[in-house]
Amino acid sequence: MMFCAHINPITSGKQSVKEHLENVSHLSMEYGAKISLEATCKLIGILHDMGKETKKFDAYIKYSAEHPQDKSLRGTINHSTAGAKYIYDTFYKSNDPYEQLTAQLMAVAICSHHGGLIDCLDVSGKDIFTSKMMTDKEIFYDEALRNYTLECLDTAQIRELFYKAKTEIQEALIHIRQIDNRAEFGQFAMGLLEKYMFSCVVDADRYDTYSFMAGREPSPAINRTILWQELSDKLESALEAYPKKTQIDLLRADISLTCKNFAVHKPGIYQLSVPTGGGKTLSSLRYALEHAQIFHKDRIFYIIPFTTIIDQNAREIKNILCRDDVILEHHSNLIMDNENEDYKLLTERWDSPIILTTMVQFLDTLFSGGTQNIRRMHNFANSIFIFDEIQAIPIKCINMFNSAINFLAEICHATIILCTATQPILSSPKIHMPLKLSENPDMISDMYGRLGGFKRVELVDKRIIGGYSPAALQEFVLDIMEHVESVLVVFNTKNAAKEVFNELQRENTQLPKEQQYLIFHLSTNMCSSHRMKILEEMRAKLRKQRMICVSTQLIEAGVNISFGCVVRSLAGLDSIAQAAGRCNRHGERPCSNVYIVNVQGENISKLVDIKEGQECTKRVLDEFRENPAVFDQDLLSQKAMDRYYEYYFYNRLKAMNYTLPKINSDATMYDLLAGNKKVSEIFCSRNGYKPKLLLKQSFKTAGNNFQVINQNTTGVIVPYGEGKELIAKINGDCDLKELKQYLKKAQHFSVNLFETDKRKLDERQGIAELNHGGVLALKEGFYRDDLGVTVEGVPMEFLIS
Repeated sequence: MMFCAHINPITSGKQSVKEHLENVSHLSMEYGAKISLEATCKLIGILHDMGKETKKFDAYIKYSAEHPQDKSLRGTINHSTAGAKYIYDTFYKSNDPYEQLTAQLMAVAICSHHGGLIDCLDVSGKDIFTSKMMTDKEIFYDEALRNYTLECLDTAQIRELFYKAKTEIQEALIHIRQIDNRAEFGQFAMGLLEKYMFSCVVDADRYDTYSFMAGREPSPAINRTILWQELSDKLESALEAYPKKTQIDLLRADISLTCKNFAVHKPGIYQLSVPTGGGKTLSSLRYALEHAQIFHKDRIFYIIPFTTIIDQNAREIKNILCRDDVILEHHSNLIMDNENEDYKLLTERWDSPIILTTMVQFLDTLFSGGTQNIRRMHNFANSIFIFDEIQAIPIKCINMFNSAINFLAEICHATIILCTATQPILSSPKIHMPLKLSENPDMISDMYGRLGGFKRVELVDKRIIGGYSPAALQEFVLDIMEHVESVLVVFNTKNAAKEVFNELQRENTQLPKEQQYLIFHLSTNMCSSHRMKILEEMRAKLRKQRMICVSTQLIEAGVNISFGCVVRSLAGLDSIAQAAGRCNRHGERPCSNVYIVNVQGENISKLVDIKEGQECTKRVLDEFRENPAVFDQDLLSQKAMDRYYEYYFYNRLKAMNYTLPKINSDATMYDLLAGNKKVSEIFCSRNGYKPKLLLKQSFKTAGNNFQVINQNTTGVIVPYGEGKELIAKINGDCDLKELKQYLKKAQHFSVNLFETDKRKLDERQGIAELNHGGVLALKEGFYRDDLGVTVEGVPMEFLIS
């Protein structure tokens, strides 16, 4: 009999389990081959749905197709354990530790492929892995195994593949030890290897299922050699047309050419240190396209801090390359990681040649739980990563980030470029898990000596006792406007920005019409399309009309705009330097001022890194007042930055392991994903002996607790512009293919809500669940043209006007 894996809801066509397993195995093998795990991932793919080879599951699939509204049977038949149990029973009990390790790596990937990676040991000290493999629940194992070996692979074929896989894992271990021979790193890297294998099977499974259910053939492979040449030619033509008149123009051109010439260096981990306004977006892209051609890279990732915006960089790159079809902007996850099988098929894969996304999305791919994010990880192999403003990485993530980058560079053959104007000390031996930079890692040597011509601003300390109230700050800004044509005011929080924006608006309306300023507000409460519209309007009117812009940190990186003066709320010196990059950006004046102010009532109690950055900046500012010569009379000098990073990083070394006080006082995320020493001790005290598992990681617990920022965010589509139409389409009657297209467009009309804001909106019934709860949308009345999302709702008179 033919066992059925899927039934197309439109055509009623059936996909057999055998066909699905062969397709998934082929894709998984292809993904694994990129890091020399071809046999390993092929075997995981061919075994992952062994449990579907039963009459019970076949009947369930057919019943569900005939009764699509009845979800009562969903999840009642365990089909993901059978393949894992076969590997465990056949190979795990070997005396060969490499066989044991290979068997556990495979079994964990297979049994986890629907709910996310399991805990091998959980934090209470229970051996979850062994209990799953020796389950007494009914999984119809004997029937599944008998049918599988008749229809798919026999035991001899499985053994042959397994022993090839064992050799691959052995060689991977040797390579891991060459990166860092400490056991702690080795265990963490084995956890990443598990995640990579898991990514291969999850993405292959979801993609093959989507292709069948949507009735479409898998997309043909893009010829990367031809593509990189085409894109490089377009970029070179665009750069050739750029003006080269001023000193800054010439310096930017020099940086760009230096980056292009650096592309011949072999893949590794490098640093691009360029002053703000130095043109590093296009310079790093020029490097990447050249490097991709020379070393046959698969894709280019451009990753920015979560507090800033992708919008402008994406627009600039798309306008030059004229190939929107090969560029993906991924701002947020619009699909909830839930049990809706249809939506699981639609989560973003990151298979485009060029991907622009945020540090949150990158770190979530590596460390968050579930299956939505991890499916992308295999696409990291043989890629180029450009990390913009790397200094903004959260302190708690540093050891995990550094270890992951070392793994990606050495095991996954990735090239890593760390970009910033203020390079942090991530490779310092004082850090527990330092970055392993390549030999001669600096793409631009002697940045401060060679690029001194970028000096365009002066930092001015304007702090006062008690800080500025919103009203006092409004007066301060308007006083500045007596002497300049435009001011940018940047805050650490959305509430502080909104209060001062409201104060300035009120005061502005009191002025005679001919004396009024243009006042703009920018916030991550606005969707990408909305922010781009505001930025375009500001650029069109700068130097033609008097203007004030009030913004959060989102404007500090990746935004090519130039104001006559900047006022920056006290923050880390690196953030202040980024804000300074929006002042006199093109050298329109000999020198302009950037004022540092302290803001009364700006609540940053939960923003630990910003709070710590403030304290470290205060120390540097106070020392500068006492003896500016120590810092070469310049708060943006290399000496000032070095002093700031010394305070900021070296006083917080313990925090770099991502502590988890909610689990226990000694728990760290790093340990949960490595040797799990604390949990192993708990196991030992419970059982009287040490755990025999080779992989002891608490993957599920770590994933459930991982947050890049202290509050998780939820992506919602907002009713701004085309967003209204997209909400209606997504909520209407559309097939999977149409839904995927709508969700991709909706990235430009989405906002990430913090938990507190989402809770308030839920209380006011401001959020609607679309299409069976897979996607969230903001209701009309909770989005304003001047502020974006508003949890209070829009007053009636605002809607009428």
